Amino acid sequence: MKTKYAAFLRTAFSRHLSKLDAGDIEPKLDYLPYDFDGKIAERKWHVFGAMMVVDELREITNIINHWHGLLLRWHAWNKVIADYNEEDAWELRREFLEPLAHHCLLSPSAARDTLTFVATNSIHQLRLALGGGYKDHMDGDSAPGKKPKYLTRARKEERLKNLVSPWIEGGALLLAIEAIDDNTYREATSDYRNRSSHAIGPRLALGHTQAVTRSVVPATKLKKQPDGTYKDELIPGKMSICYGVGGTPPLDMEQARKDNLVQYHRARHGYVIYRNLLFAEINKLPKAV
Repeated sequence: MKTKYAAFLRTAFSRHLSKLDAGDIEPKLDYLPYDFDGKIAERKWHVFGAMMVVDELREITNIINHWHGLLLRWHAWNKVIADYNEEDAWELRREFLEPLAHHCLLSPSAARDTLTFVATNSIHQLRLALGGGYKDHMDGDSAPGKKPKYLTRARKEERLKNLVSPWIEGGALLLAIEAIDDNTYREATSDYRNRSSHAIGPRLALGHTQAVTRSVVPATKLKKQPDGTYKDELIPGKMSICYGVGGTPPLDMEQARKDNLVQYHRARHGYVIYRNLLFAEINKLPKAV
């Protein structure tokens, strides 16, 4: 690496650290605490229930806290990069910002699915520990002679809905989960997560993608109207190939950060509801001997 370029990066990174230290960046919250191990372990669980609940609660806490830290750095970098010309700003985004912004943009979908997964396992273990004839079986479990069932997101959330049905708070948890990675967010980010993972996603800050798109649409034909004009009318039962030109514009880095921050707060809100429900019921379990 050339000495001049290295000095340029060091100066920018020093400014980034100064922005982090100065505060006034988002999220303006503390990291989620890790204060649950003893509270869970001191209760009586079914087989390895306590170990499972502690382990998976720690992991979802890690995931949300990691997202929190990346958002802080994203905001600080946006403030720093705003003072540079377009060419230097591109270099700084490439060196420092794009990887963490990419991770953040994937996080809403991941957090929604992981929170559903963790809540499902822990509530299942909780209900086993509470007893009352509840069986160690969940929708999706393998059956003899049959292939394992791979549930869709909708099926997994429906399974969680059934698991939390004994509690009023369960409805609030499901609503909170459904608010994460919603259609509004996907539209705002040009479906970044899905397209980046399975096709070609929008670029960050600069450059269009997919200048030409191919789609299959209902076929139409021009039909003359009584007043002499012509109008497109559908041809029943027939499809046609349509090519479009235009492309997907890049995501604005500050607006994308703000949209992602909203998703972070929603994921954190769901986490808090889940944790409150969990511990309200854990406290009813008998103490372990």
